[in-house]
Amino acid sequence: MASPPLDRELKKGSAELLILSLIEDRARHGYEIGKLIETRSEGMLRFQVASLYPLLYRLEERGWIQGRWVEKAGQRRRRFYRLTPEGRKILALQRKGWQQFAEAIRRITGIEYA
Repeated sequence: MASPPLDRELKKGSAELLILSLIEDRARHGYEIGKLIETRSEGMLRFQVASLYPLLYRLEERGWIQGRWVEKAGQRRRRFYRLTPEGRKILALQRKGWQQFAEAIRRITGIEYA
């Protein structure tokens, strides 16, 4: 029996952390971010364009990421996103919060890899 997809609320609660983590080391465009989330989660997490891009715009409005349009010959124009200094601070705080949350879940459930 296949595993059920992750609960929608769980996905919503982790979306910012996932996106900020993926652009921590280098700028990426929205489509690449979505594909990396799907690939690295082995298909358990998928973000539709209708939900991913509004989230990227919100993160940009908050000053956590910065977008820049890039045009390459023979390719469509793409917006690449990178972390801002404020975004790096937020990412560190979110990682700490998720570590504490996962540890609390582990203590309650006995799941060692949570």
